[in-house]
Amino acid sequence: MNIIEKIIVKVKKGKFRQIRVLGILVFEYYKENNKVVNLQISLFKKCHVDKSRPVFYLKINRNTDYTFLCLQHWVDVLSASNRDFFILCDNLQLEKAVLRKVIFPNSNIKFIRSCKNSRLKKYVKKIATKWWPNATFAHLTTFYHAKQNNIKEFWNIDADDTMFALEPEDIMSILQNVENYSKTNNIDAMSLDMWHSRTRQRHWSFGITYINNFSEIFNILDSLTNTDWQNNYKDCDVAFNLDWFFTYLKDEKKYKIESFYIENCYFIHWGNFLINAIGSSIYFWQNGYLNFVILKDIYKDNSLGMIPIADDCIRFSLENNNYVCFEKFANKYISNLKYFPPELKKLHNIK
Repeated sequence: MNIIEKIIVKVKKGKFRQIRVLGILVFEYYKENNKVVNLQISLFKKCHVDKSRPVFYLKINRNTDYTFLCLQHWVDVLSASNRDFFILCDNLQLEKAVLRKVIFPNSNIKFIRSCKNSRLKKYVKKIATKWWPNATFAHLTTFYHAKQNNIKEFWNIDADDTMFALEPEDIMSILQNVENYSKTNNIDAMSLDMWHSRTRQRHWSFGITYINNFSEIFNILDSLTNTDWQNNYKDCDVAFNLDWFFTYLKDEKKYKIESFYIENCYFIHWGNFLINAIGSSIYFWQNGYLNFVILKDIYKDNSLGMIPIADDCIRFSLENNNYVCFEKFANKYISNLKYFPPELKKLHNIK
């Protein structure tokens, strides 16, 4: 690690510079005509948080090409509607890479770390088994941080490997509908159907999750004395996390925890699609089925690639029920074909 680092951060209206000492942000400033203007001492900077609408926690931990694609798309979604957000990142090198590669709406960029105080460590011991402690700390941190900062409603987003194949405005329109539905029906937590239908209603999961004033989670965790709750699920998994604990709360009907999907919508859960064909995929909900595009169309396995949508999964529709063109979205936001020089386009017959 360099003792002193300068990071140039791009925002919609220009760019600003950060000066870090031993990784700690100390100064931020803009330059005009090669002169430093608007110098801020970041150690004492107070970041504005708009609590009038649900806040977003964008959790990241993977340093891959698709991390920056996904995070940029989520930042664009929130920028389109002026929603406030925190980026939860425990990797300093990844944090700095994000600042160099992602274009933000303004300089109000707020990074936080996973909280690992004695209280949360006690909870994690009763929830997480091998492979999952760090993820459980990160999920619980969103609840803990929200409570400490009097944030009543928030979204908990795995922002380094998830992407709706929709324009930012359309994504926010759907998410607002989810918020409104949850409030009207007193739902405590509502998550995208990433595993619920896939597992025939046996597993509820985080990923894209709206939390509606659910600070009671800490009272529940304080009353938890052992890991006996895991016995309900040992016939279908070998490692447990906060997702499984929320599955338990849902199954026991202690709180109202639901799943939702978007009809005629493509969604990407990034990863190695060919090797990790269940853990990562391209999803498509249509006509009562959740289609896993890779398994269905590449592996030609309908038993795994075409799953009935769970009957308790709440359906949302795109505006005017428009069909999403995945190819158009992929060429605009994902593919690097548009960056090919004319010679390579000619070589590969790209028009």
